[in-house]
Amino acid sequence: MTLTFLDLYNTAASQEWSMFDNDAADKNEFEKSLVIDLNKAVTEILYSYPFSFRERTHILFTIPKVNSYPLPKGLIQRNKNGDFCVSINSHPLKLIKDTFSLDDKKGIPEGFYIRGSKIILYPTPSEKFIVTIDYLTLSLGEDKNGEDIFSLQNDDDIISVPEHLEEIFMSAVISRTMLKSISNESDENYSAYKKQSEISYKQLVKYSKGVGLEKSIKI
Repeated sequence: MTLTFLDLYNTAASQEWSMFDNDAADKNEFEKSLVIDLNKAVTEILYSYPFSFRERTHILFTIPKVNSYPLPKGLIQRNKNGDFCVSINSHPLKLIKDTFSLDDKKGIPEGFYIRGSKIILYPTPSEKFIVTIDYLTLSLGEDKNGEDIFSLQNDDDIISVPEHLEEIFMSAVISRTMLKSISNESDENYSAYKKQSEISYKQLVKYSKGVGLEKSIKI
């Protein structure tokens, strides 16, 4: 099964608390408020923990005499030693903190630094190299053309969650969306949905790792 935004929307709309029709056929029948709440729930959950299914590798092919390249749309990962996972031809590059003392130099890059949305390699590449950057993507999924998307809008948008986690993920998202729709915390449904939200989230973390869950995990 591939989890689409239409699936998520209609499942949310079918809940007892919902005031929305649960038989939407496409995005033209989506209610804006529910779309907003679902996006909030999805982003809060996906961005709250470094889920392994968000891991990506960004590949750069350097151009001679060009040292500035686009960063991936996400968070660069660190290895067990705390170093950033940026490598050139499989050799790690170090983060350069003091950039003011750098002279104009060309050769095989040994380090890098960040400037805005660009990664700057130093020394400036003297020839073609392959740079890999391991990162956690900020995308929520893909559109029908396979392009990364950062908000869910279209009925055929696909949410990037492994198939075996789709039901748990949907439960976590739906229950969190319910909480956003219940303004009164004294409502008897609020505590039930809150508990379901917490349980589903912890299950999502646990089974995405494939090992036991740390007791400190909270949302």
